[in-house]
Amino acid sequence: MLGGALAAAALPLLGTACGRTGQEKSGKGLTVTDLTGKNLELPGPARRVVTIPLPAASMVVAVNGGPDVLAGMNAASLTAIKGSFLGEAYPELLKVPTDVAGAEFAPNVESVLARRPDVVIQWGDRGPGIVDPLRKAGLKVAQLTYGTQADLEGAIAMYGRLLGKRDRADRIADGMRRRLKKLRTEIPGRAGPPPSVLYLRGAADGLRVGGGDSYNHFVTELVGGRNPAAEIKAEQATIDVEQLLKWDPDIILLGNFGPATPQDMYDDPALASLRAVRERRIYKVPLGGYRWDPPSQESPLMWQWLAGLVHGTGGAGLRAEVVREYAFLYGAEPTDTQLDTILKLSANSGSRDYDDFGR
Repeated sequence: MLGGALAAAALPLLGTACGRTGQEKSGKGLTVTDLTGKNLELPGPARRVVTIPLPAASMVVAVNGGPDVLAGMNAASLTAIKGSFLGEAYPELLKVPTDVAGAEFAPNVESVLARRPDVVIQWGDRGPGIVDPLRKAGLKVAQLTYGTQADLEGAIAMYGRLLGKRDRADRIADGMRRRLKKLRTEIPGRAGPPPSVLYLRGAADGLRVGGGDSYNHFVTELVGGRNPAAEIKAEQATIDVEQLLKWDPDIILLGNFGPATPQDMYDDPALASLRAVRERRIYKVPLGGYRWDPPSQESPLMWQWLAGLVHGTGGAGLRAEVVREYAFLYGAEPTDTQLDTILKLSANSGSRDYDDFGR
């Protein structure tokens, strides 16, 4: 079965650098190239890091092998950590200062300076207005680009170099590439068109979909599904109910950027005619060390989870794979009860075949 085959893929211990990130020794110091191609000079591996982009905090923890280097993070990162496995594995994360950025990732320079970071992680593709104030204050800034698999692997490599943890970073990124290759060769063939899979961010105040430029689109196609929102050439877009009914997807995924649950959609009279409602194929995306819907160190688990839904192979091997992954990424193995929470057993209990992901 597909899930079992993927679960059997072991992570290699070492590998080559990936993405656009490089590192060279400069005297006793370090030169790291960020994902925008800018060089960053450090006297040695970073020991205090402030992260402003949302996915960066948990990725830094995973690459570092612990939270001790995290000196500050975006408040939205804490939202994902509260009540998650990562917060349970490392309760000290709940005390990390979160006043380092305001709306639209604008840095609170005074608060960042108070954290005395060796390096600040910031977006590199959202304009100079959120980067220049940090540099003018004398801070070292490593910039991210984000949204593709190449960006994800590049970010992991960059963190490995910044933190002096290249072996861990290589193991994570090489494992991703190995699983991508295995997945692409083992997707079962099927007669007829692929099932349509629509990703919604999960916010209660609107229908925001993953368009053709989104990572969700990449994952859907990777596992043999079809994204009906591919016609939208953007990462995200807001649609109305009429458009949702027109697309009439086979499967709907609800992300973790809001409280919406499958039951909310099942109970909505305006959506009663949707195929995914009638066939009970709406699923809340898991959340472990981070949300599984955007690209992160846990993305291979998302691929395996979605492949099980699309191809009807269920959760074969997934629970054991989560345990193995988290033991490496976070130094702790989730219990069965924690696995139920990570995989959203309760939220998805009314959805078709989801008991396959249980114990």
